[in-house]
Amino acid sequence: MSQADRFKWLERMLEQSTHWLEIAGTALDGLLLLRVIQLRLYRVYAFLTLACGLALFFDVVGLWLGTNSDENLRVFLYSRFLYVFIYPLVAWDVFEQIAHQIGKLRRMAMGRLISGLVLISIFGLLIGSADSGDSSNNGTLVGTIAVILWAGASTASLAFLFTVQRILRAQKVDLPNNTFVWMRYFELSFLAEVVNCFSSLAFSFVKSTAAVGVVNIVFICYEIAITVWCLFRLRMIQSDVPSAPLQA
Repeated sequence: MSQADRFKWLERMLEQSTHWLEIAGTALDGLLLLRVIQLRLYRVYAFLTLACGLALFFDVVGLWLGTNSDENLRVFLYSRFLYVFIYPLVAWDVFEQIAHQIGKLRRMAMGRLISGLVLISIFGLLIGSADSGDSSNNGTLVGTIAVILWAGASTASLAFLFTVQRILRAQKVDLPNNTFVWMRYFELSFLAEVVNCFSSLAFSFVKSTAAVGVVNIVFICYEIAITVWCLFRLRMIQSDVPSAPLQA
């Protein structure tokens, strides 16, 4: 077998592995949504439930259109504009179970998050206005703005979670089980989103499909791992029995 044939075989193997891992990830996203519904967590975590539903929806759309298709790429990029609003709402909702304890603290941290998003949005608009005269680059322009806003929303939401966690730890506030689980899950998730943003920009200059395939597999396995962890750690909220506290 020549080197070219071995390279093509490796690409096919990576493509098949990615496809089956994406199916597994979609199934787990569906199980997570069912777990939230089964435990009736949607009564407390409305935006988290919405995020779980959207994740499953876009996973199914990606499998239907084809992961590497141009149509799926467009859906992915335009969905980033939606997640600019969803991510901050999710970060806010993580602490909903203890909202009565940290209401003022959470509002102050959210103010900083919104300020960061406004600055990122202005930066994206400036880039858009600078390149708006060239109609041939409209697709690239939309993609660039989407990635900038995606990175900004992920980073600001991650900073919000870290800020609230640091203050809760300093005040020695015990977290209910589900609050702790959601906080850890979305910290890891937002961190992966930030790394994914920068890797997407970096690999736009790399022509090695094998390298891109390996990175995609790593990200998918990472998401599968944290989703499985979250599935097993979530518990039903008992209205008459306090949740088991965990240290922030």
